[in-house]
Amino acid sequence: MLKLDIEKGIKVAILDIKMKEGKTLEDLKIPADFYVLDILEQKDTLYTCLAKIKDKGAFARVREMQPWKSLLAENILFDFPFITSEEKIVFTIISDSKTLRKILQVFRSMKIIRSLSFHKATFSGHNVLSCLTERQKEVMLAAHKNGYYNVPREITAEELSEKLGISKATTVEHLRKAENRIISQVAAGY
Repeated sequence: MLKLDIEKGIKVAILDIKMKEGKTLEDLKIPADFYVLDILEQKDTLYTCLAKIKDKGAFARVREMQPWKSLLAENILFDFPFITSEEKIVFTIISDSKTLRKILQVFRSMKIIRSLSFHKATFSGHNVLSCLTERQKEVMLAAHKNGYYNVPREITAEELSEKLGISKATTVEHLRKAENRIISQVAAGY
C-alpha cells in the first residue's frame, strides 16, 4: 500500500494480479471502483500493477468516528496484511509506542476491536523466518535440509533430534512452535 486516504475512501497500492493460463489482464472483469493505473511488470500471466481502489463502504463507519481523525496526522506506516471487506478491516501498522498506545485508545473508545495482536518489528524485509527465535530457525532449517518436510519424509523427528544433539521432545516442540509462528504470520488477518 502506497497511500490510504480514509476521508476519500481511496487506497493506492502496488499489487500482483495472477491470470489463468491463456488469459490477459484485459480479460479481467474489474469492479467499477478498481482502477489499474499502470502495469509495472508482466511475467507470463503475472501482472504487477499500480492500482487505485475506491473503498467507500469499508471505511464509511471509521470516517464518521471523530477519534479516527486525530490519528490521520500521526506517523503510521501501513504494512501487510491489509484486508478490507464489508465484515472486517484488518491492517498492520508500524509506529512508535506512543502512537500505538494512542491508536489503541482511539479504537477502544469506538468499541470496534474484536481482535488485536502486537508483534515486535524485525525490519528484515518480508522474510517469513524472521518471526522465529534463532533456535527455532536452526531446527526448522535443519529439518528442511535433511528432508523432514519431504513427502515421503527422508528423516524422522527422532533421527533429526540425534543429528541436532537434543531430545526428540525438544525437537518436535521447536518445530511445532516454529510452524505455528510461520502459519500465524502468513495467515494473519484471515
